[in-house]
Amino acid sequence: MMVLFATITGCSNYKELNELSIVLGLGIDYLPDKDMYEVTYQVVNPIENAAKSTGSGTTPVIDFTTTGKTLSEAAFNHANVFSRRNIYSHVQVVVIGEELARKESLNFIFDIFERDANVKVNIPVLVARNSNVKTLLDTLVSIDKIPVRTLEGKLENASLILGEHGDTKIYDVIEDLTNLGSEPAISGITVVGNKKTGITKKNLESMEKTYVALNGIGVFRKGILVGWMDGQKTKSLQIIGNKIKKTFLRIPCDKKHYNTVVINRLRSRSRVDITNNHTEISVEVKAYGFISELLCNKDISKREVLEEYEDKAAQELELEIKEGIRAAQRMKSDVFGFGEILHYSHLRKWNDHSEQWNEVFSQANVTVHASIDIEGVGMRVKPYPY
Repeated sequence: MMVLFATITGCSNYKELNELSIVLGLGIDYLPDKDMYEVTYQVVNPIENAAKSTGSGTTPVIDFTTTGKTLSEAAFNHANVFSRRNIYSHVQVVVIGEELARKESLNFIFDIFERDANVKVNIPVLVARNSNVKTLLDTLVSIDKIPVRTLEGKLENASLILGEHGDTKIYDVIEDLTNLGSEPAISGITVVGNKKTGITKKNLESMEKTYVALNGIGVFRKGILVGWMDGQKTKSLQIIGNKIKKTFLRIPCDKKHYNTVVINRLRSRSRVDITNNHTEISVEVKAYGFISELLCNKDISKREVLEEYEDKAAQELELEIKEGIRAAQRMKSDVFGFGEILHYSHLRKWNDHSEQWNEVFSQANVTVHASIDIEGVGMRVKPYPY
């Protein structure tokens, strides 16, 4: 009887699929002339993505924008411009405009994500650098039919292979915003090439394509974007956070040539202490890797040569970490979470300095010690002669 009753009653909030639009990407920007939020939605075009459909020649996704004084108002206003009801359970990436990130704290942006149960908080977050959000999401790509999947894929690849960009999720940002001892750090994304061509189908027909690329790490203080960290030093965030999967190091052997060591295992440990108002931050790193390219004409079958390369690789790793910390210190933003370490290890000292921690962090003395074991040299031992 219970089974029959459940079968015939149905659901009160039932909707047909052709009444819904599946949102895959969200972008949030700021319009200074109107003093309003602009929300860009990237939704699936069902005709172009149907398995057996030949398509109509249109784009696989449809982008549209709405505006409002609040994000909720902008979200509700989608009813004025789109014929279907949005569902957000399949959102794959959220992009924040750089102008908005510099104007207003992320607290005012991410409040809605944590309150709304329809949006998952394990979604990657990016900052649109030197471009507005709509242009970035509108840029068509040839390898992936769905542009937001390209953003997600590039972020995942860079995190797994380069170690320069962390896969920062919404819940990571919320945690950093609510903790006094850490600040958010979010990867930037930029449009490369002709932006006007990139949003048209001509971009798919040209060999020289406009595309989107990861570009630096956005550093925040009190929820507001205060600067960018670029280059090799961005690895320091993943190293200190023990999130790095793989990266590489260039080892100089003369003014023109380098060896390359790939790091495939790494563990770091950080300590923070304050004595007589003098703050000390120490970072210890133990890494393992292999030589992937050898342009120095030395015999690596000799242990002393490998030890020389291990020492040089360790020095390069120490330099990258120090430069990353110094960059954050100049921006007075503890994106590494050293304040949290002090909180857990020396609670009383943390309580005495928590309110001005970013200032304390900016003046801290930093020491970094790294050691690297080279465990392999590939299929060839002897270098090519030159």
